[in-house]
Amino acid sequence: MEFSEAQLMAWMQQYFWVFVRVGGVMAIAPVLGARMVSPRIRVLLSVLLTLIIAPLLPGAAAQATFGGAWLLTMMQQLLIGVSAGFVLLLVFEAVVLGAELVSYSMGLGFAQLADPLRGVTTPVLGTFLTLLTTLLFISLGGHLILIEMLARSFTTLPVAAGLGRADVAMLLGFGGTVFSGGLQLALPVVIALLVVNLAMGVISRSAPTLNLFAVGFPVTLAAGLMLIRAGMPAIQEGTIALFDHAWEVLATLLRIR
Repeated sequence: MEFSEAQLMAWMQQYFWVFVRVGGVMAIAPVLGARMVSPRIRVLLSVLLTLIIAPLLPGAAAQATFGGAWLLTMMQQLLIGVSAGFVLLLVFEAVVLGAELVSYSMGLGFAQLADPLRGVTTPVLGTFLTLLTTLLFISLGGHLILIEMLARSFTTLPVAAGLGRADVAMLLGFGGTVFSGGLQLALPVVIALLVVNLAMGVISRSAPTLNLFAVGFPVTLAAGLMLIRAGMPAIQEGTIALFDHAWEVLATLLRIR
């Protein structure tokens, strides 16, 4: 059995396009593309998914290597993969933003820890909620849903297609979820802590000799911890709602109905 050069190039490019899109997702997606995950593991996982997905796809016409059309297709596949991972990453950023708002309200803004998932320094409460969100993402099978949607995207959004202006506008609109989602998660605790601070202000006015910093800080800190413990079910429900919205946006982006 003999193969022509065009057939070999088409076969190799079929695997290459899949690898570029999958690699884009693995580079930025939460959990799978976290900084604590070794780049070697991410590359091996991308190769493994490529070997599974590529043989299931119909053949495509070969393009001249390193030509204008070839580079454009590669950029399109990379953009699709990065956009898919970016949608889920915004959910984690919304949780971190909400945690930072609560931390500064309860006086924990100075307590900073290195976040191993994001590779930056965040308040200790942000790291705690990020780990909880990661466990929630895995327990809900988010990593499996992402891989399934990624595999289906090669049928609904083939290599020849790309993202349009409407898709970019949708991604920009979903970016507002970082602020609105984080504010919704933090607003009940922030309002309750504001009431506590107002009460401490009234007490300090009625008892001027009271050392407000010595009494107010531990009271605010204890009240914040109790409020977070009491509001944990609501935070979990809000995070799940953010994930549901992200899956809808991702399905629309990848033309999955």
